[in-house]
Amino acid sequence: MTVKVTVVNTLNNSSIRMELEPYESVEDIIDTAAEYWGKDAGAYVLRKGSKLLNKRQSIDEINLREGDTIEMIPDPEGGS
Repeated sequence: MTVKVTVVNTLNNSSIRMELEPYESVEDIIDTAAEYWGKDAGAYVLRKGSKLLNKRQSIDEINLREGDTIEMIPDPEGGS
């Protein structure tokens, strides 16, 4: 079952809606969103509330639900 979420780019406060499958990973979301905004995916992480999301975890593992909003932020540890 797909889940529709909003991904917010904190650099310019724009957002996109994404329809995700439970098996997709956080890294898949970053890759897609970074490509959409013309950014280097390696330089970003996703945050849900105050928690940074592990790139290897699936949508199901991080408990994303219909209507959730997640933020794409510059990697605080630096990125590629």
